[in-house]
Amino acid sequence: MRRGPMRGTPDGFRFRAFEYLAATGMIALLSACGSGPAAGPSSAAVNADDPVSALQRINRAGAECWMRSSDPAFRDLHLVPELDTMAGRPRLLMLKKGKTAGLPVLVIEASGSPAKVETYGPLTATRTGARVNTDIQRWSGGRTSC
Repeated sequence: MRRGPMRGTPDGFRFRAFEYLAATGMIALLSACGSGPAAGPSSAAVNADDPVSALQRINRAGAECWMRSSDPAFRDLHLVPELDTMAGRPRLLMLKKGKTAGLPVLVIEASGSPAKVETYGPLTATRTGARVNTDIQRWSGGRTSC
């Protein structure tokens, strides 16, 4: 049974308001169901005096936990350190295997004292990117576990 419009409101206002609230609630509910940390570029201060030592620690752990593991997320990738830089911003590049001249899928860059590590690139928008950010946070704090 359809009721007439509410006094002082356009016809259908109640229904549109209900649709909006239901959609907003559904979006909030779905976003709360996400598993793991959010993917995307990250930036964090790390426990290192200089950028090179911060990236050396990440490079060692990344080589062991990402590149040498049998993890399918990293099977087609390789890590290229660029630690000796004149610009003062050393970085680690993650590239597709066989594409040494191509654009990196991930850049891990450090700067400042104390060091600050940033990640960016297309890989950061994926589930693997969320894992990379979590691993970097853990390794930057001094832990070495995979």
